[in-house]
Amino acid sequence: MKSFENQVAVVTGGASGIGRGIALALAGRGAHVALADLHEARLAETVAAIEALGGKALGLRCDVTSDAEVEGFRDATLARFGRVDLLCNNAGVSVLGPCERVEMADWQWILDVNVLGLVRGVRAFVPAMVERGAGHVVNTASVAGIWAYSWDAGPYITSKFAAYGYSEVLARSLRPHGVGVSVLCPGLVSTNLGETARFSGVPAERRAEWLYFPEEMRDAIAPEAVGEIVAEAVLKKQFAIFTHAHDAERFRTWRLDIERSLDDVIAASPKPPRLDRPPVG
Repeated sequence: MKSFENQVAVVTGGASGIGRGIALALAGRGAHVALADLHEARLAETVAAIEALGGKALGLRCDVTSDAEVEGFRDATLARFGRVDLLCNNAGVSVLGPCERVEMADWQWILDVNVLGLVRGVRAFVPAMVERGAGHVVNTASVAGIWAYSWDAGPYITSKFAAYGYSEVLARSLRPHGVGVSVLCPGLVSTNLGETARFSGVPAERRAEWLYFPEEMRDAIAPEAVGEIVAEAVLKKQFAIFTHAHDAERFRTWRLDIERSLDDVIAASPKPPRLDRPPVG
């Protein structure tokens, strides 16, 4: 993909926050955008904003935990635009609480949205990309997918680690078919994610003190800035997309720590095994 001009993009969770930022960035570069979200009023507003930029837009209420609704969204998108060039699996939710006390229903909810929501999007839209031999997927994970930054968001962090891992596997799987994959790992962004966040296993009187971010993570950026970062990264065929330099540096440090641990294992082994690891992206 060398340009977004007349390309067709799908964005789940596209009515607000990062999804809206991505949609507006793509529309501003000439893309037509299909948006899925649960919030119909915000969907209508975002569709109007895209059309004001001269783009074509489709907004459809869609619950990414429903196979039938995701497939219906795909069918409506194809009926309107004929194809999909870029899939942005962005819909996400949060659960806060101590891992040992979080209710099973809350674990199931967050994994159904944040992990299986990606899977449903890929199953619905990517087979046609593979058949055509072209396309790109962006899965929204988080810096929480590479760094367990807090004790209070265990379910969220777990789901985002899974999203990152799924994206890496997907990149290796789709690369031979001409389909690119990126995983978005944003730091703190000014979004409305908190509107749907659930507290689980946390007494009501302690909820105000429960949400914690380290000092270096408190520099929130606007969703529109994230959208521009994503658009540029897709054109560059970049796999991991970071929004904050300190997060990228933390990931580099984490990888170096892993490498040092591996060096110790290899040094202690008389015949260290070799495994060929195909490239990502």
